[in-house]
Amino acid sequence: MSQDFAAQALAMEDRRFRAMAASDIAELNAVLADDLHYTHANGMVEDRAEFIRKITSGERSYRKVTLVGRTVSPQPGFTAIFGQVDVEVMRTAGLLLNRLDYTAIYRDADPRLFAWSAVKVQA
Repeated sequence: MSQDFAAQALAMEDRRFRAMAASDIAELNAVLADDLHYTHANGMVEDRAEFIRKITSGERSYRKVTLVGRTVSPQPGFTAIFGQVDVEVMRTAGLLLNRLDYTAIYRDADPRLFAWSAVKVQA
C-alpha cells in the first residue's frame, strides 16, 4: 500500500477526465486498461473498445467532466477512488447533465483505469 501508487492513480484519473472532455482518443487509449470494465450510471457495462468506439463515432461526446470531490483508499495491489463528478455528455438521445457518485479502481501493477462504476446522485 504505497502512497506513490495512490498518487499515480489520482494523476491517471485527472488525465482521463481531461481526455474524456477533449475526446482525446490517443490519451484515452493510454489511460484505460485493456481489460476495462466500465459500468455507467444507467447500468450499461462497456469494455474499453466499446467505450472508445462510442466517443470516436460521436455517439457519445463528453462536453465537461468536473470533479466535485474524491477520497483515495490504497489497498494491497490496487487503489480505490471514491468520488463525485459532474458530467455533461451529448448522446444520440440528447444532452445529459448528471452528478455521479463513482468508484474507480486502479491496479498498482498497471495504473490505468481497470474498473469504473457510477450512480446518479439524487437531487
